[in-house]
Amino acid sequence: MNVARTLKVSLEVLLGHKLRTLLSSAGIAIGVAAVVLMVGAGQAAEQDVVGKVRSMGTNLLVVQAGRFRTHGNHRRQVATFTTMTPRDVELLQRNVPDITRISGYMQGATVAKYQGVQTSTTLAGVQPSLFAIRGMTATSGRIFTPMEERSMQRVAVVGPTVVTNLFNGTDPVGQTVQLNKVLFRIVGVASPRGQDLSGNDQDDVIYIPLSTAMVRVFHVAYLQSIIMQASSPQALATLPSEVTPILRQSHHLRAGKDDDFAYQDQSQLLASEQETTQAFTFLVGSVAGVSLFTGGIGILAVMLISIRERTREIGLRRALGARRWDILVQFILEAGSLSGMGGLAGIVVGIGGVLLTCHLLKWPLTLPWRATLLAAGLSMVMGILFGLYPAMKAARLEPATALHAAG
Repeated sequence: MNVARTLKVSLEVLLGHKLRTLLSSAGIAIGVAAVVLMVGAGQAAEQDVVGKVRSMGTNLLVVQAGRFRTHGNHRRQVATFTTMTPRDVELLQRNVPDITRISGYMQGATVAKYQGVQTSTTLAGVQPSLFAIRGMTATSGRIFTPMEERSMQRVAVVGPTVVTNLFNGTDPVGQTVQLNKVLFRIVGVASPRGQDLSGNDQDDVIYIPLSTAMVRVFHVAYLQSIIMQASSPQALATLPSEVTPILRQSHHLRAGKDDDFAYQDQSQLLASEQETTQAFTFLVGSVAGVSLFTGGIGILAVMLISIRERTREIGLRRALGARRWDILVQFILEAGSLSGMGGLAGIVVGIGGVLLTCHLLKWPLTLPWRATLLAAGLSMVMGILFGLYPAMKAARLEPATALHAAG
């Protein structure tokens, strides 16, 4: 038996019924495209999440003032306390050797004004060590110093988005900006950081010294959080056990009383986001699998119709000496060709969808070659499995019966 010739004949038969071939392959194409697109987009989204978590710094532990509850993948604050102060930062820095860098943190919304132009932005009171914790540098000018922070200087470092919105993209270093009716001199422009996990623009921020923020702007004596960087991943795992007794003693919490603070580290953020992404990918992948199955049923129906239309052809071939095996192989090749064409079209559409999605959402480009090969192989298997019954039915036709039925 000449397989190449048989395959050529099968393709000629399929191309002789272009619309039917197109429709029967469409289900397979949609399923394969969905698998490739969703796995690729899921992997790109996961890499984007990992990149955003890493942009926050490495080996980070955040102590937040308040109590929190987790509902599903969402963390919600249920109580607020004002017991966390800059003194806690000093205590932790002196008494926990595994902390390499630490900064108090306070933020709020503000309206920044400059020469008749104003914009709403985020104002963050931080200590200079926060820039090193988050791997930030000054693309223009400089970062404010510890001396400026301790002496409550009115200096500011602005994010790139603020530069665009308030200064029309020109270098603002040396200019004076009004924040909550307080004048600040801009000493630097922070390096870009992009969006965080919630989609907020991390570059739409103005950083000022923590002491200045607390006394001159927010008029408070407490902190919202303390951000710490551990010396290693191993030290990060044990850091809460070292920090907790110090903070409890500082906040005068008696034994048996709940903590008035909570921890959040990068592994929790990453695990939560990855769980959501993977669940979504699995859900859509399941739908794609159903689509592949539906496409296989379409191939089954088309092949059964083809056998009825070609009964005379089958009878003639059998009468001229074709074996049952020859008929079986021909119809399996036709079914495999149908699924193969659908799979190829699905791969092209799926990869195109991944490229477009990554471009529009600004995700890192990830091409899911393993999932693509799996989807292509699965489509071929689907085509052959669903084409097996019609092929066997065709092969079982006796020449006399086939010719009589066709006549």
